[in-house]
Amino acid sequence: MRVTEMVPAAPITVQKSMRSARGRVLTSGDAGKILPLKYEWLHREDGVQSGKIRVNVEMMETSEMLMNGVGVTLYAHFVPMLAFDRFNGSMNELNASYKGENGVAGSVVPFFESNKYYNPNTQVVSTSGTPQNFDTSDIVSGSGIQNFYQTMGIHTQATSFNSTVVEAYNAIVNHRRKARSKSLPLRNAFDHSLAEAFWINNGMQNIVPDFDQALIDGEVALQGLTFQAPITSPLAGNSGTDGVGGTGNALRMGPETGDWDWDGAKYIFNDIFAELTSGGNATMSLADIDQARKTAGFAKLRQMYDGIDDDYIIDLLMSGIRVPEEAMKQPILLGKQRAMIGFNQRYATDAANLDESATNGYATIDMSIRTPGMNTGGVIMITAEIVPEQLYERKKDYFLYTTDPDTLPNYLRDFLDPEKISVVKADHADVNHATPDATFGYAPLNHEWQKDIVNVGGKYYRPANDAFDEDRAKIWSAEATNPTLNEDFYLCTGLHKKVFADQTADSFEITAMTDFKIVGNTVFGAGLQEADATSDYDAITAQVDSARIDKS
Repeated sequence: MRVTEMVPAAPITVQKSMRSARGRVLTSGDAGKILPLKYEWLHREDGVQSGKIRVNVEMMETSEMLMNGVGVTLYAHFVPMLAFDRFNGSMNELNASYKGENGVAGSVVPFFESNKYYNPNTQVVSTSGTPQNFDTSDIVSGSGIQNFYQTMGIHTQATSFNSTVVEAYNAIVNHRRKARSKSLPLRNAFDHSLAEAFWINNGMQNIVPDFDQALIDGEVALQGLTFQAPITSPLAGNSGTDGVGGTGNALRMGPETGDWDWDGAKYIFNDIFAELTSGGNATMSLADIDQARKTAGFAKLRQMYDGIDDDYIIDLLMSGIRVPEEAMKQPILLGKQRAMIGFNQRYATDAANLDESATNGYATIDMSIRTPGMNTGGVIMITAEIVPEQLYERKKDYFLYTTDPDTLPNYLRDFLDPEKISVVKADHADVNHATPDATFGYAPLNHEWQKDIVNVGGKYYRPANDAFDEDRAKIWSAEATNPTLNEDFYLCTGLHKKVFADQTADSFEITAMTDFKIVGNTVFGAGLQEADATSDYDAITAQVDSARIDKS
């Protein structure tokens, strides 16, 4: 019997242990993909006390030294188990699943999914009967299963294969896409194909395909518009056959058929007016203006939560109410580092080929990460992206198009502009665009004077028809013809390999080393020592006098 009327809910105090998680990776891959390099599983309540990551990237030979930069971006994410859709963001569901108990739906939700893969041909998730082949064969053409595990250097012969690693990979990709743009498609949780990387800085990150005009303009409610207003018209009714058709006593609005029009659903009259000044008064108060200003302010705060799927969660956060589990329902960025590849050009030494050269590139990235104890458990996933810099050589130089001073920035006019938004035309990215006056997107007012332009001239000048030019072989051009603000603007799709001496093999070799010190509740046994033919315990026992004194 308890002496107090309190039921404890805190866990018992356990002795923490530290385990080492070291890894070495040697792999290869191409640019333009999010490459999964290494994963580390964290048990429930595990935390990384110290985590060190070093990645070296070597670019394979190119015939010329590349003139545009190539960036390598290293990411470390922690994906909590609660981030997976099957738990519906519920800790109760996750805890019941962990212990094999029925969930809300009345059945056990699997804590780990197994043998799952996404079929891109039928666009359905299937369960493989031969998961032991995941590392060696493409179960379904185009699924990319073997590429995913071969990139990570994983071998398996398991007949029941844990799918959590690929789930974590796709959770990271989808989280980043939702954060970048609402227009980007999301991937299936069991899609094993390597996802497209994101372009690095192209100088046009401030352009968006759409914007919330109501947020920019604000809306002020007008009071007093509930009255009935009289209808007036200079035209008189008549019973003739002109005007709107009908029989009997139908109202005729004027003798001229041009006074009305039929749009297929209703009649539209040209000279009929509602006299609002005769029916009442419409008013707008200072309180209404203040309300519109506050509404716009809160709407801007709400934009921060784009990417959270549940509106009621956003409403709670906007009400100042903490939702502790929400942070564990999405991947958590632990670290991000970027480095540009440095090139090393080597010339031939024999007299006949002194002009011949080959170029390699190298980059090294170091990163340190730490995490507190993670109640849900989950996966630490390390990914790398290798992407060339976009040049947009034919980007519009607005000053050269300026012939009237009135088109230059004007402080008074621009300060009083209620929207401060500019419509960006298609020739902003390419002056040779097939539809230069089409809408490319929207950007802040006077964005064109925040300049980020690359000029490539001389023998490297880009031809208008984009014909092949040998001198431009050292430029890894990645811009699409007639660019638009679509998926290709954000994601690195269709990246060619023409700049490389070997255009079929993987273009980059990657080595990585990881060293994590993980603190958690794992109990380890004592170290073992190989025994000889005679047991040391028996040898000591034989020398112990185990007799007891008989006092009878």
